[in-house]
Amino acid sequence: MEHLNLFVAQVAVIFLPGIIWARLDARYAAKDKRSDLDFFIATFIFGVVAYAVTFAGYAVFKQPFRLIDFKAAADTTVLTAQIGWEILIATAVGFVLAILWVYAATWKLLTRFLQLIRATKRYGDEDVWDFTFNSAGPYTRFVNVRDFDKKIVYTGRVNAFSESEKLRELTLYEVEVYDFDANFMYDVPHLYLARKPDDIHIEFPQA
Repeated sequence: MEHLNLFVAQVAVIFLPGIIWARLDARYAAKDKRSDLDFFIATFIFGVVAYAVTFAGYAVFKQPFRLIDFKAAADTTVLTAQIGWEILIATAVGFVLAILWVYAATWKLLTRFLQLIRATKRYGDEDVWDFTFNSAGPYTRFVNVRDFDKKIVYTGRVNAFSESEKLRELTLYEVEVYDFDANFMYDVPHLYLARKPDDIHIEFPQA
């Protein structure tokens, strides 16, 4: 048991770059909640990529890169000072790569590239709601949310939006509220709206 605990502890430290990357991916990039198996696989893949980039950096600067002997990790400490520095650098590299990964996922850079070269017309795995409010178009910054039940129109600038499948949530600022006859009712500095996915109507008055 002692050897097993030593092995698990050292492997956990070794795969710290992958764990951090996978956590950021699960929190900010992944659309669906990952299973434990998916998270483990993502941790392994991200960790390997982080170490591969770190190894390439060491090669560019002609610095020695010590490989970890996993076979010995169960019986002895393989986390030497040199390997500790490699893990620390790989963790920093993995963190930077994770930010770039989240950025690319948020702005759908691969999808946009494929659309640019006319390889696809799909938006990607996300629905049009996510694609619209994640787009850089200025027309998505100012909206009219029309409530047909209450005969009210909320007009304001988008501050934040949800990606939940259960509710479509919006927070607006500089909000003005009108009735369906375009009569001004009141204004508020901030407004939170939540609607079911099949019960929301949004207009984009700005081109």
